[in-house]
Amino acid sequence: MATKTALTWEDFLAAGKEGQSWEYVDGEVKFMSPHMGGGHYQAVMKICLEANDYASRHAEWLSVHTDVAFTMTSGSLRCPDWALVRRDRFGEGGIPEGPMPFPPDVAFEVISPSDKWSDIQSKRREYRSDGVIQVWVDLQERTVEVISPKHGVSTFAEGETVTIGELPGFELNLFPPVVRS
Repeated sequence: MATKTALTWEDFLAAGKEGQSWEYVDGEVKFMSPHMGGGHYQAVMKICLEANDYASRHAEWLSVHTDVAFTMTSGSLRCPDWALVRRDRFGEGGIPEGPMPFPPDVAFEVISPSDKWSDIQSKRREYRSDGVIQVWVDLQERTVEVISPKHGVSTFAEGETVTIGELPGFELNLFPPVVRS
């Protein structure tokens, strides 16, 4: 369901209800599929813990919650499942009320079974055109794909630790190997 409109920040906030996720893309409010089940939640929580830990060890980074909207150069408002942002991008005004006035530096996205492939591809293209490092988690395939403007594409399979070239010391292990007895 999409509604064509020109939005203020207040209109964007009023477009949905608590517990819903939505973005503003190509002049439309787009409601996102609900996060399906505990697997999605667990993956986002692991990302949250690692991103928060990384930001606590590297003061130049800020770990950003899923409910934060980022302003893309196209004018879209994107809300990744989690994000990392360099603190120096905020300038003297500090962290703004309302949407971030720029794209994230690193966007973490966990693909839900109900996500449309066309919506995923649209978001990937927009992140790429804005130079965003993308981390795509596929729960069904048990893989993580990192797309870096500087380092290309890396795919991490079950049992492999995700690293991101631009974040020395960042490690994420979403799919540890299954121990069978």
